[in-house]
This record gives sequence, C-alpha cells and structure tokens, in this order.
Amino acid sequence: MSALPNPFTATKPIKTSETLPDVRDDLMGKDLLVTGPTTPGLSPTLEAPQTPWPHQDIGVFEGQAIMGLHGGAGATTLSILLGESALDVGRAWPHSQSTRTQAPWPLPVIAVARTDRTGLSSAERFIRSWANSQLTGSKLSALVLIEAGPRTSEARKKATKRLLRMVPRGVHIPWMDSWLDTPPDPNRLPGRIKRIIKLLNTPTQ
Repeated sequence: MSALPNPFTATKPIKTSETLPDVRDDLMGKDLLVTGPTTPGLSPTLEAPQTPWPHQDIGVFEGQAIMGLHGGAGATTLSILLGESALDVGRAWPHSQSTRTQAPWPLPVIAVARTDRTGLSSAERFIRSWANSQLTGSKLSALVLIEAGPRTSEARKKATKRLLRMVPRGVHIPWMDSWLDTPPDPNRLPGRIKRIIKLLNTPTQ
C-alpha cells in the first residue's frame, strides 16, 4: 500500500507554457514580418547621418544582441521574451575585438524601437547608418517596432510600414495593454507574440 502524500509538505509549482487569447495586429494583418534589403548599400537614395551611430566592444558572447535605439525602446522586455540566448546590449552597435571568441561572427543584432515620434526618428537614423555601411563587425538580423500606444495616427502607421521594409526582417509588436500592469511572462503569451518570438529566435542565413 503506497503512502498518502503529506498535505503539509509544500510542493513546487510546475511552470507550463500557456497560450493566451490571440491579439490582432491591424498594421500587419496576418503577416508576422516583412522583408527588405539583406545587406547594406542596396538603398543608395538614403543619406548617411551626420553623426555616426555609436559602437561598443562586447567581448566574448554567443547568441543574439538586442539593441534599443532610444531610451524606453523595449529592448530589455524583448530580450526576456527571447530567452537566455539574447543579450540586451544597450544603445550602441555591438562588435567584438576579442581574438578569444569562438562564437560565430558576425553577431546577429535585433534593433528595437517604439512607434512614437522619438522611436521612429531613431529607427530612421539607425537604418540610414546601416544602409550606408557605417555599422560593421556584426549583422543586422531584424528591426522590431513596438506599438507605443493603443491608438496611432495614419502618418505613424505609414512611417512604421516604410521603416519595416528597409531592413532584412521587419517585425511589429502590437499594443499590449496588460504589459502596463505586469511584465510579460514568457510562459503566458498570446499566440501571435509566441509566433513572433519563435521567428526571431530562428537563425537567418
């Protein structure tokens, strides 16, 4: 006869992945991403910004770098959702001068910005730097634009769509009102957000 479990013994809860009700994306429809130029130099009409984008040496690292294009861009949140292989590197373009690294280079970089005026302006300056081959030592993997509010103007919608098509992969994350109350839980996400995270974690050629 097996012993009955002790009701006074604390049990550790088991974390399970839960899919919350899906979210709509009026900007992207059913598409999760749009694609554009895979290498710099394919948009010759884009002028280089007068002030070069800052660079930083991040030393030895294997994974993908998440770079915020301005304060409050959402890079920390995105890096948490992407998991342990993602590193929030701040606002400077990452590269490595270390000869000790065994990680595959160039390092994949995901740039993040909000869809407000500051975010879209920063994203455009960043794209102009990338398109004019000012960002070297790593490889731009994707640009993620996170919706800045529950409503957006037609002008900002148009600007968001235009910027997403100017990079190898453009991804839009719709407004998530629940994230204002609590940080997003990687184990409890709407289906669309889960699919986006899976896509961003898929290496590109």
